Amino acid sequence: MKPSAIILKTIPFMLIRLAAYLVFFIGMCIYAFIVVKIIGAINPQGFFAVLLVIAFSGGGWAIYRFIREYITYMIKAAHVAVIADMAIHGSVPEGFSMYQYGVQKVKKFFVASNALFVLDRLMSAAVRQIQRVLGGIGSLLSFIPGIKGVVKALNKFVDIILNYVDECILAYIFLHEGQGAWRSACDGVVLYVQNWKTVLKTGAKILVFLIAFYVLFFFLFQGLFTNMIISIAYEDVGMAFIAYILTFLFITVLKWSIVDPIIMTYMMCGYLKVAYGVQPSYDLYGKLEGMSKKFKEMLGKAKEAPAAGENPA
Repeated sequence: MKPSAIILKTIPFMLIRLAAYLVFFIGMCIYAFIVVKIIGAINPQGFFAVLLVIAFSGGGWAIYRFIREYITYMIKAAHVAVIADMAIHGSVPEGFSMYQYGVQKVKKFFVASNALFVLDRLMSAAVRQIQRVLGGIGSLLSFIPGIKGVVKALNKFVDIILNYVDECILAYIFLHEGQGAWRSACDGVVLYVQNWKTVLKTGAKILVFLIAFYVLFFFLFQGLFTNMIISIAYEDVGMAFIAYILTFLFITVLKWSIVDPIIMTYMMCGYLKVAYGVQPSYDLYGKLEGMSKKFKEMLGKAKEAPAAGENPA
């Protein structure tokens, strides 16, 4: 099935993600308002003021971010499972709605949802370590005038694309029920490196789309929020800054809930087209193990973990 057709069929998942992110967005705004009111009432000075800012913006933000990432990742994992089946088989199995199938797939592959969350973080870290090693090769060409700027720009581009690679590998895991999740994750990382040219070609098109999205929607919502804030607080300079922050946050919510699923679908379809049914290069296993401690850790867990769907003793 083509990516555009998959996107249309999986709109319900996008709406669920949008609802979840909007709830977190509203919660974040309420939290920020309460913090500002508390600090304003206490009017702290000196070191005590610094401690309060760290406590509210550091600790509170860390807890908020963990809860947000955990819940939204569970939704995204179910979404990935559905997209993977549609990309390879054309549809989810009969007798299941998309949502039911996605949830059932996540539960089937992972005894505890925590394992999925941990695996994703480890998998993403492994890919990024490998990318940093490869990017470091550019330093060998530092004698060429202007090469540092080129390498920096390329690494930034690759960093953006890597935000979607873990979903591609997760899709590969869901499509291989016969082996353990950790082993499939290792194979998926190897196949990503094997087919890096194809992944980056798809990523180049996506980068252009992302830039256009940010430019268009920033100017659209910046004006909207500015007018809304000014109508409430007149021409307060501080309120104008808040309008800028709200614009950025709202665009981020739209990106996470609407744009990311679209990009994710195209990246997954491009990746699975060259990776599904292909044997991973075992020569690369040793090389990647030497390049990334996280990948080596994944291999260790692959040897220890039970096969997919099995319960640990």
